[in-house]
This record gives sequence, structure tokens and C-alpha cells, in this order.
Amino acid sequence: MNTSAAISKIYWPSHLCSRHLRTGFIIGWNVRSFTACIATVVSDIDLDALVSALGSLSADPKFSAINKACGVVPAVLGVAIVPFADGLDAKTVAENNAKLLASPSLLKHEQDYLWLTIKIKPTYIPSLESLHCCGFRYSNISSEIIFYKQPDPRSFQFLSLDPLVLDISKINASGALFDASLSPMAAQKRIKLTMIHSRPFMSSSARAVTDDMNVTLRQMNASYEVEQAVHAKAKTLLRRRARSRSVSEAVRESAVDLSIKVRSKLTMMALWPIAQPFMVWPFMVILSLLRALLEICLWILNLKFPAWVFNGIAIKDMTTTGQQIDLRLQQACFWPWQYFMARKEAWTNMSITRAQYISFYNSMWLVANDIIIGVALGSFLISNREYMGEVLERYVKDYTIDTISGVLEWLTHKTEYPAGLKLNPELNPFLGQLFKWLMEIWADFIISLRPTIPTVINVIGFSGVFGATMSLSLISDLLAFTTIHIYWFYMVAARIFHWQLTILYSLFNLFRGKKRNTLRHRIDSCDYDLDQLLLGTILFTLLTFLFPTIVVYYLTFALSRVVVIGMQATMEIVLACLNHFPLFAMMLRIKDPHRLPGGIRLEVCPERFFFDRATPLRWVVSSFRSVSSENLRSQYQRQQPQQQQQQQREGQVHQQQQQHPQQQQQHLQQHGMRNRSIQQQRMDVDMPTAAGDMFMDHEKVVPSVSYLLMTNSPLPTSAIFFQYKVLWRKLSSHYFTFRVLKCLISGETISSIPRLQYPMLPDTR
Repeated sequence: MNTSAAISKIYWPSHLCSRHLRTGFIIGWNVRSFTACIATVVSDIDLDALVSALGSLSADPKFSAINKACGVVPAVLGVAIVPFADGLDAKTVAENNAKLLASPSLLKHEQDYLWLTIKIKPTYIPSLESLHCCGFRYSNISSEIIFYKQPDPRSFQFLSLDPLVLDISKINASGALFDASLSPMAAQKRIKLTMIHSRPFMSSSARAVTDDMNVTLRQMNASYEVEQAVHAKAKTLLRRRARSRSVSEAVRESAVDLSIKVRSKLTMMALWPIAQPFMVWPFMVILSLLRALLEICLWILNLKFPAWVFNGIAIKDMTTTGQQIDLRLQQACFWPWQYFMARKEAWTNMSITRAQYISFYNSMWLVANDIIIGVALGSFLISNREYMGEVLERYVKDYTIDTISGVLEWLTHKTEYPAGLKLNPELNPFLGQLFKWLMEIWADFIISLRPTIPTVINVIGFSGVFGATMSLSLISDLLAFTTIHIYWFYMVAARIFHWQLTILYSLFNLFRGKKRNTLRHRIDSCDYDLDQLLLGTILFTLLTFLFPTIVVYYLTFALSRVVVIGMQATMEIVLACLNHFPLFAMMLRIKDPHRLPGGIRLEVCPERFFFDRATPLRWVVSSFRSVSSENLRSQYQRQQPQQQQQQQREGQVHQQQQQHPQQQQQHLQQHGMRNRSIQQQRMDVDMPTAAGDMFMDHEKVVPSVSYLLMTNSPLPTSAIFFQYKVLWRKLSSHYFTFRVLKCLISGETISSIPRLQYPMLPDTR
């Protein structure tokens, strides 16, 4: 059957496009009637033996998961004819190929559902010669051959239609993706809406193509395992066929093999029950005890205070060190499960297992680097604890005590007006003396702790054994402790400022004859008595004149609090970088981008692509050819204006000829007979040639062949550093919002961010 309407799509491994390929049988999967995914080509083996070997592989329990993911079992899909071979002349190769094509077993398998006959060109590129489908032969058929680089599962390489998602916090215990920010009802509603809106835009054929592509990608990911197993079986069959053994030798070898197997089984069966209690059980008991101890520590850290104590926060949220300890304990509980998930061979959800693998080793690397940096930082602090103690004491005294005391002295100075403001002479000394008295108490307390400063430095240094993040957490808590008086001053000033602002707003409404309706949350009109209006006006006037003094003290301590919050946020950012930096993912992105697929990319493959890449010299020549073609293209673009000018001249000449029709008519009458005779002679000569060309074009239909190269698109950097996008969104939503500005203006408390850390662990351990 000759047809050019049908199109065959073949996925061909790129490593088979080489001069080492020999004539053999094609092993792969048949996705649809004219679509096939090729795994390998097996040479020097009988077809019937190869079919039986594939049957034994399909029955192997190891390949049951592969067959389930691929949809169909691998089969012999055809024959690949290679007209060249090293060490053999062309005549011998042609005779061997003809003998293979004329074998009865091959003719019998041509009646299968799909049988391909592929010929390898001298440029190492395949071309479809014929195709048998359900007993019919298609000779002139257009084909689309897509080359792919075979992923190596040992290196955790794989092809994926969607970019790899490294966010494992959206993976639950069953291994499925979910959005932690959505409730179960909201997640189900989103799925239903997506299905409803996707039906009109995606037809059944489009969904079938997408499903076929996913199945084909799974077959490509499993092609390496199938190739290795098939070639191992083929080598075994070749060794058995290479040397003919006698009956006695075969019986003796079988007995020896059986005795070895029986002895090994008996030995393991006899020794394993005895060795198991002494090898496995103590290890499991130790792990269980450690896990129970970690769970108890996590339970204690997550205990919450009553609502009237510290606003009901958890114990771990009181200090940065507690949050860091909670993170490390969660990782220790999560690592065993994550390790088994990373080592699991899941052919259907390969992206999830690869994400677990990358996350596991990335966290291990980060912890190792954290400990190395922490040990170096700790040794430096311990060696220089006296000097670091003096530096800490000087900075605490200068910036947290003397600076605040100097600002208070400047505000309460009797002969000067701070910043040109005339503060209230009664309220200003009262507030100044109050804060000075509190500052003196705090200064005496800090001085009493001076002998313990070297001990604190030693504790921070020794904590470096658990990582630099632990030392930074202790430093952050030390900063919060040494600036706690600034927090107290800010809370007192903010509360006074907020109370006075609220009272002024209420008195201003009273002055206008209005009041706030708390039930309807609006401003209503109200009739006040004369005494009420008079008292409200007097209080409004007094508080208005006292308000600038309150504002000055509030801004002083609010700015100090903002500076402290900025320092704590900087330390939180450093902790986030040390805890969540994608070091392992970046190394994989540089070393082997095929482990981090960002999607599929298809490019047009030249016919001499693999032939030129066979040797470096050809590759250089092909690159020079591409450069020369670009030069020719640029030269052609420079010559285009000249050709346009020439065409304009020819058009002007044609217009001049049309202006003299009489001269043209006389010229045609003189040469009419001669032109007709010449045309008649040409028609006599050209008619049989044209008829022959039409007949040949009808008999010979040239099929079209297109070659494409499928490669993995590298995962973008934004997908690798996804944690920092989440952290920046969290930081900006907490600080850089209108709410913070409103709190600063209205005198409400500006709280520090609770935890600038990305939740890189699932909610359920």
C-alpha cells in the first residue's frame, strides 16, 4: 500500500546514531498505530530467541513497575539495516542484510501489529523504508523522527514535560502535591473549577496527545534499564550459542550451579535468623528511642502559654534559638523518611522522588557546611573571648545606654530647644526624668552582668559545634536581650501616644457635635449639653498643646525600635540563607542540567548533525560552514538593493515598449511564421517528455522526512531559588505595607516578623 497521507512518528535514541551500530532488531514500545518509542537495537541474535528473552524480562517482577508506567511491554518493533560496518566490505554487509531480511522468522513477524524497516544512512541518521501495520505494507510514508538523549537513571536523569518542582513542602505523606495554604474544601473547589473551565478549551484529541506524550516520556526514562537488561540477556544467549557443550558437561554445570545456589540459600536462611537480632534490632531500637526523644522535645517546644501570658505564643517562638532548634529537630525526624523516598524507584511520579532526593542531599550539605562554618566561627570566638567581650561591652554601653541617655539629656535641656521645638516645660521634664530613671536601673543591671560576658562568648562559641546558624541565633537573642529596654521605652511611648491620639479624635468629634456609633461603625450626629461641650473643648485644647511633646518622645523611641528590628531582620535573612540556600541544586544545574529538567525543547536537527559530531574535525568544519552561510546571507542582503534597482530599470523599459504598439505589431508580422514553426517544433519535442514526467511523478511519490532533536530545557534560576521568592514575599508583606505605616502613625505596636524561615518540611512528619 502506497500512501503519503499517513505520518509515522519515531522517537530514536541519539546514541544509536554512530558508526558502531550494526544491523539488528529494534526494541521499543508501540504507543499508537504509527507511533513508536525506540529503546535499543540488538544485533547478532535470532529473532525468536530475542522474543523469548523479552518475554522472560516482562515476567520479571523488577520490570513490572516499568511496564505499568510505560503502559505496554517492550517488544520487537522491526529491523534496522546498516549498510556499513568496520572491517567488512560493502558486498559482505549487503549479503548479510539480504539474508536477514529473507529469514522466515522475520517474514512471519511482519504480520504483527507494527513492524518497521529502518535504514541507516551513511550520515548515521535513520530513515523509514517501510512500515507494516496489521498485515498491510506502507512503503511511501512520511515520517517524523525525533532524537532524544537517553536518560541515565543511575545519575537521576529524566525527561519531563513540566518543570521540576523543588518545593517539597507541598508534598504530603502519600507523595502527592497539595497547596498548604488552601483548606481541603477550597482545594476541591479549585480542582472542580479547573476541570470545568478546561473542558471547552481542550478537546479530547488534545488530551490524548498530552497523555501519549507523558507515556512516551516515561518510556524514554525507562529505555536505559530496558537496553541494559536486553543486552545482558543477549550476551547470555550468545555465550550459550558460542560453544556447543556435550550432555555430560551440561548436566555437570547445571548440578554445580544448583549446588552453589542451594548452599548460598541454606547458608543465608540458616544464618540470617541468628544474625538478625544482633544486627538489625539494636539499630532499630536505638532509632526508635532517638525518634521518641526528638518527638518529646518537639512537643515541649510547641507548647503554648495561656492567652494572658505572652499572648499565648509557643515556647519556640519566644527566642530565635528555640526556632532554630525546632527546625533541626524536624529535619532529624524527617530525614529517614525522606531518604527512603529519594531511593524509591517511582517510574510514574519521578519528579516527586527526584525533588525528595535533591532536597535530602541539599539539606545534608547545608548542615555539613553549617557545622564547618560554625566550628570555625566558634574557634575564633573562643580564642578571642576577652577581646570580643570588651568589644561587646563597649558597643552595648555606647549604642544602647549612652546614646539613649544623650538623646534624653538633649530633649530635657532647659536652655536649648531640641530641633527648634518648644516642648511643654512641665511634661517634658517629667517624661525625661522617668526614662532616665529607667535607663539608670538598666545600666546598673548591665554593669552587674559584666563578669559573665566571657562566659556568654564561650557559650556562643561552643554552640558552633551545632552549626553557625545556632551561633547566629544566640547572637540574635543576645541583641534582643541587650535592647529590651528600648522595646520597653517604645511600648510606653507608643501606648501614651496612641491613647492621646484616640482621645483627641473623640474630642474633635465632640467639638463638631458628632460621636462614633460603635454598633454601626460610623459617625453620627449627637446633641451635647453646654457643660459637655465646654469640658470637651477645654480638654481638647490642653491635649492639643501637650501633643507635640508626646510626639517627640514617641518618634525617638519608635526610630530606635525600627533600627533594632532592622538588625534582627538582617540576622534572620542571614539565617535564611544558611538554612535554605540551594547549594546542591546549583551544583547539579552546573554539572548535569539533565537532573533538573525545566521542560522539553524541540529543535530542527540537520541531517549531518551526528556525522559531523563523530570527529572534532568535522565539527569544526561544520561550524565554519555555518559561519560561511551567515556570510553569504549577509552578502545576499547587501545585494538586495542593487537587484531592486535593476528591476525598476526593467520596469521602465517595459513601459516604454508598451507606448509603441504599432512598431511591435509590424515586428510580430515579420517574424510570425518563423516563431510559429519554432513553437511547433518545441511542442513536438516537449510533449512526450512532459507526458513522461507526469507519469513518473504519478508513479513515484517522494515521502517527506523531518528530523527533530529533543533536549531538556534547563531549570530556570528562579525555580531553583524559589525559597527566597517566598521569603521576600513574606518579608515585604510584613514590613513594606500600608499596615506598618498605619501602625507607625497611629502609635500601634510594630511587631517583628515571627520567623523569616521557609517551611521546607511537610506539615505531617
